[in-house]
Amino acid sequence: MPVFLVGGLAVQLRQSLGLSEALLGVAASVFFATGAVAARPFATLTDRFGPSLAMRLSAVGSAACLFGMSLAPSSTWLLAIVALAGVTNSLCQPASNELLMRRIPPAKLGFAFAVKQSAIPASTLAAGLAVPAVALTLGWRWVFVIAGVLAVVGAVCVPRLRWTRRPRRRRERGKSSGALLALLSIATGFGAAAANAMGAFVTVSAVGVGFDEGHAGLMLAIGSAAGLASRLGAGALADWRRPNLLRMVTTMVVIGSVGFLLIAMSHPALFIVGLILGFGSGWAWQGVFNFAVAARFPDRVASATAVTQTGVFVGGAAGPMVFGVMAGQFGTPAAWLTGFVMMVFTALALLLAQRLSRRAAYP
Repeated sequence: MPVFLVGGLAVQLRQSLGLSEALLGVAASVFFATGAVAARPFATLTDRFGPSLAMRLSAVGSAACLFGMSLAPSSTWLLAIVALAGVTNSLCQPASNELLMRRIPPAKLGFAFAVKQSAIPASTLAAGLAVPAVALTLGWRWVFVIAGVLAVVGAVCVPRLRWTRRPRRRRERGKSSGALLALLSIATGFGAAAANAMGAFVTVSAVGVGFDEGHAGLMLAIGSAAGLASRLGAGALADWRRPNLLRMVTTMVVIGSVGFLLIAMSHPALFIVGLILGFGSGWAWQGVFNFAVAARFPDRVASATAVTQTGVFVGGAAGPMVFGVMAGQFGTPAAWLTGFVMMVFTALALLLAQRLSRRAAYP
């Protein structure tokens, strides 16, 4: 939530603290970069002390960051706290995956992971709604205060779990599980790079193809809603049909890549179709993906998903910067074509991961 609120309140923060567009990009990159550094060490802590404690600490840390943002006297202060928020976010991700695997019945795990990952598009929606509802009436600082209070409530509501570490399975024969996780991390890195760039630049691109500023904001809302609905639908489908999960993720990535290609054509009608495909498939596979990794490594969910989450954080930090450079040097269509190439690399890495894995989550 902290990084999405900074993006949603960019206009107010520019007027009050002098947060330029360049610094906004730095804020997003710093958030994901610090998360990438902290993900693996925090997964070890989760394995030792349990996911419930880790999630409470993450929520309390996020609350402290949000309250600190509400008091920010300068953009430098704000960027420093955004960096800390990335660290607290990296603690939550593997811990929540572990908690779901321990508490949710197997027949409902797909939907449970989908609900968890739906927090991302829900956060973008909340950030957008916070501007007219709170920032323009009470002031932008109150947006962070309210979000901080909600984070405290979340810390209190984390379910308790009696924690006993699961025994590790013997090292598998054949291909190394480490190589499999490395491939999956590469896949999520490219996928997150494309997806985060899409979220950051969709409104600018919408204006570029002919939409006014009001309708450009509506495009972001439509994309977020499509992503939210698609994540939930994909999770329900995973529970109902019991597919090969990595194959399902690959299919979603391929469909999403078509969306990037359509947006690159700079036609209003194709832009809308591409937007729905991009958000609804190209940014909606993370729930099923995390479910696949957790099901593949049930004895070390936190540490395994921390590896793949590191890829997400690295891609999330690099993607918007690469996209911005391409847009500045060669134009927005070239940037969207770069996103398309990133999605293709994601699909290729997933195909290699399927070949490397001796068995899938579901036969």
